[in-house]
Amino acid sequence: MEKILLTTRIRNGDRKAFDELCGRYYAMLVSYARLFMKDDWAEDVVQDVFYNVWQNRAALDDSNSLYKYLLRSVYNRALNYLDKNRRAGDYRAYYQERIASMGSAYYAPDNSPIIRKLYSDDLRASLDAAIESLPPKCREVFRLSYLEDLSNREISERLGISQSTVENHMYAALKQLRRKLSKEQLLLLLALLFMR
Repeated sequence: MEKILLTTRIRNGDRKAFDELCGRYYAMLVSYARLFMKDDWAEDVVQDVFYNVWQNRAALDDSNSLYKYLLRSVYNRALNYLDKNRRAGDYRAYYQERIASMGSAYYAPDNSPIIRKLYSDDLRASLDAAIESLPPKCREVFRLSYLEDLSNREISERLGISQSTVENHMYAALKQLRRKLSKEQLLLLLALLFMR
């Protein structure tokens, strides 16, 4: 819900929401871009991506993950930057060889060490057990929101309850999960949910 609200605020021209987005993701996206290029180029690419988001904010879609959109944009822009930038010279050959030798899938946003850890059997079992321990209504609302990607309005309509009741169940579910999961598990759960 917070991600959708942030997207909506940015789409409506809220500069503070955009600054919050930049503050939240800038360093991580620069680190990601550094997989492909020199540090100063990586910063240029990320700044270009954020500039593009702001310039095209009216086209932002609440139904798509803003995080995935940013990762994919940095990935594509970094590769385009290397292809088009004449200064790339030796770096282009080096990184093209590096990508070819490791396989382009290595650099795909969905193939990071965090993503691989998220899908480990042990972690998945711990997360499933924590979710299963939620009270039935909280569990149902949590699953509809985070696993089926339904909005609060859609959950409200499906279950025949008010949107504020949906929000209360989500709050209770997240509060209980915070108590049950280790810090690492909670961070990985949040990363998993955030990447939807």
